[in-house]
Amino acid sequence: MLATGVRSILLSGHEVGRLGPIRRGTSLFSQGQPAQEAYFIEDGLVKLTRTSDTGNKFISAIYGPGHLIGEEAASDNLPLYYSMAETLTAATVYRVPCDTLKRLVSVNAEVCNGFITYLLERSRALEEKGELLCLYDVEYRILYYLAYLAKLVKPLHGESGYQLPLTQLELADLVGATRETTSTTLNMLERRGLIKLSRRLMTVNSPTTLMDAARDRLTHRKAAG
Repeated sequence: MLATGVRSILLSGHEVGRLGPIRRGTSLFSQGQPAQEAYFIEDGLVKLTRTSDTGNKFISAIYGPGHLIGEEAASDNLPLYYSMAETLTAATVYRVPCDTLKRLVSVNAEVCNGFITYLLERSRALEEKGELLCLYDVEYRILYYLAYLAKLVKPLHGESGYQLPLTQLELADLVGATRETTSTTLNMLERRGLIKLSRRLMTVNSPTTLMDAARDRLTHRKAAG
């Protein structure tokens, strides 16, 4: 996430606009559109979706409070957004014009260092996703990402668990699996009591429990191999 000090500086300018709450399914920017603004997520979840030249789609990432998206706007080379950004939940975001972002990065050392650190974290996360896709099976990837997403949302009031406003197709697009395989795996996890499924929602009992289950699966696969 973007460091707290960097956020306060970045969002203090009069050019920065606060949007929200905006409803689920709102597009913040489209793939191939000129990158004129970056967006800081104050509340809610936003997914980034990439469409290939052949028309296939995948979700490259899902971000929550404290994250900055649309960082292409910091470039001087008339950049285009690489992905489409769409809200997964009702959300509140700050819109940061490209000129404001570039000016602060160039003249404020704290913002520059914080922005570089954030981009390095994003790069590392993408490398980790590549590792997950290449080296781990679908069940592990689902457990990993459900645990990750649960940490981006607030726990349910008055009861245990974390509610994820995610369809099975969206999860399949995120973990790089077919909808059928994802559905079969989710039903199995529900029978084991790790999650609860309902229409357009998944309820996770505990992120820690899911990661423990993921690690146990790796241990069993190594022992079997």
